[in-house]
Amino acid sequence: MMKKSNKRSSRAGLFIVLEGIDGSGKSTQAKLLARKLRSKGLEVLTLSEPTDGKWGQEIRQLSRVKDSLKPQGELDLFVWDRKENVAKNIKPALKSGKTVVLDRYFYSTLAYQGARGVPLKKIRELHKKFAPTPDVVFILDLPVTNGLKRIKDRAVIYRHFEDKDYLKKVRQVFLELKDPECVVIDGRPSAREIHRKIWAVLTGRFPNLK
Repeated sequence: MMKKSNKRSSRAGLFIVLEGIDGSGKSTQAKLLARKLRSKGLEVLTLSEPTDGKWGQEIRQLSRVKDSLKPQGELDLFVWDRKENVAKNIKPALKSGKTVVLDRYFYSTLAYQGARGVPLKKIRELHKKFAPTPDVVFILDLPVTNGLKRIKDRAVIYRHFEDKDYLKKVRQVFLELKDPECVVIDGRPSAREIHRKIWAVLTGRFPNLK
């Protein structure tokens, strides 16, 4: 079991988040990391947001059409979906000692909805009321053109968010986040190399994972 710090004294499990613009490789890294953590004997729960719940499905449906969501309505949907995910999945898993690996969290809301003009302070205040702080947040960074090339052949799910100029703003917000749990990782190398860097950071912070 992981040694507890003051910040995470109310939970037993480790909470890790993968963030970045579309095409940054979050899903791939989440899978590699979960596999590695399981090989170390940890029980791992992998999750992603938006979820498959009521609000997550509504987000996906509306996001297929560009400009289908106004900033405030968009923020509301993501917060409702996340509240449900935290209450039903994240907090119970952490309390039981499981390690949670999450693909996107409220840092994505800071970046994506912040880039649409929603004040970051407002977003943070909303999440302080219910969202536990992760132990580590890996922000996979790469140029927007690289990310769009990677997703050009996938089924259109989030057309609302896949605009080049908009994603440049999103990327900038990600890079300006100064939260102590956030670590920026170059998302351009191979998946294996990125995984090695993530694992090095994680074991540096939690040596008993080695």
